[in-house]
Amino acid sequence: MIEDKIIPLPWLKRAFDLLISGCFLIMTAPLFLIIFLAIKIEGLIDPDSGSRFFYREIRISQSQPFYFYKIRIFKPAVLIRTLSQEGFVHTKPLEQNLANLTRVGRVVKKFYLDELPQLFCILKGEMSLVGPRPWNPVDYQAEIQRGVYRKKVIKAGLTGLVQIAKSKNGNHQPGLDLDEQYIDLVKTLSPFKLLLLDVWILCQSFKLILKGEGL
Repeated sequence: MIEDKIIPLPWLKRAFDLLISGCFLIMTAPLFLIIFLAIKIEGLIDPDSGSRFFYREIRISQSQPFYFYKIRIFKPAVLIRTLSQEGFVHTKPLEQNLANLTRVGRVVKKFYLDELPQLFCILKGEMSLVGPRPWNPVDYQAEIQRGVYRKKVIKAGLTGLVQIAKSKNGNHQPGLDLDEQYIDLVKTLSPFKLLLLDVWILCQSFKLILKGEGL
């Protein structure tokens, strides 16, 4: 069981986050532009698809709320219809029905490209490249009340052991054990060995992305 205590991350991990997220933002700038134009064109052809590029909501990272950005893949009417009173949408169930997604959104989601804007969150220090995925405030508080602190003690991540587990069986694992396993490694590994672990997790994540199994 993970204790309710914030874990300071090594400076080497933060430096790695800055370097990789900055490089990827530069490298993917043309891709951002292509997706942006595709969304705008689809919005002109099919007004029901909308033309807004970003989707954002409040998430929690190391007990701190922040604006979590994704490229919008859902039709506006779907988001409005499923918006909770707390101001967030449980998007996972919606992704199972392709009718909820725009045509561009289906392609973007297939290769996890909707997650690219989170690189800005990493640059700002709100997230890390590797760590437990951030949750909305309601689900976060519900887990805290059960005495589970995996989403509180370290910064949220773009990917992690939970996400790469999909490459082994085709589905994401429940996540608690894998997140807590990573947190234990953060506490026990040297900064250099932790960096190697993060590099390995990122490489496994890229393999998953290249498979195009995001739907």
